Amino acid sequence: MMNLLYEELPDSVIVAGSSYPIYTDFREWLKFHDLQEESALSQNEKAFLMLTRYKKSPPITHIQEALEALVKFAVRDKVSNHSQNSNAKSTEKILSWSYDSPYIYTAFLSVYGIDLLQIEYMHWYVFLSLFDGLPEDTPIKQRIMYRSINLASITDKNERKRIRKIKQAIKIPNEKLTAYQTGDFFG
Repeated sequence: MMNLLYEELPDSVIVAGSSYPIYTDFREWLKFHDLQEESALSQNEKAFLMLTRYKKSPPITHIQEALEALVKFAVRDKVSNHSQNSNAKSTEKILSWSYDSPYIYTAFLSVYGIDLLQIEYMHWYVFLSLFDGLPEDTPIKQRIMYRSINLASITDKNERKRIRKIKQAIKIPNEKLTAYQTGDFFG
């Protein structure tokens, strides 16, 4: 894990032994994550759009490695804390950068005085560190906490009912199905 206090923030990734500069602003990486969930795009279209994070493209012969390098950068070269939670069910999403954006925006504004709409640039790793450091009582952290609760671990029936109601109210909506997907579902 890198130490933001004295290590230089990365502005490139290594592909096939060479360094390739990438865009590092947090907005690019929020879009990168949203792109992963875009059901209207094919895997090839997603891969092409993912590669636009490079300022200078790696050789076509190393596309898979180039994509993997971007994913590693996106999660700070480790498994994301937001996707792995010991209390979370593996199929439940506990954070959506897009759906939860109003809560992320207001948390940064109220806690740090940072207006994410007005800030010219913020490195992705700085953004993630600030996000990780948000107090647990902010609405976004509360949403993540409630979404991650495993209802089966709650023995009190009334408490389980209360938490289920909260989870339902803050659940990240499922993707809308395209007409083609709907046809496949019923076909």
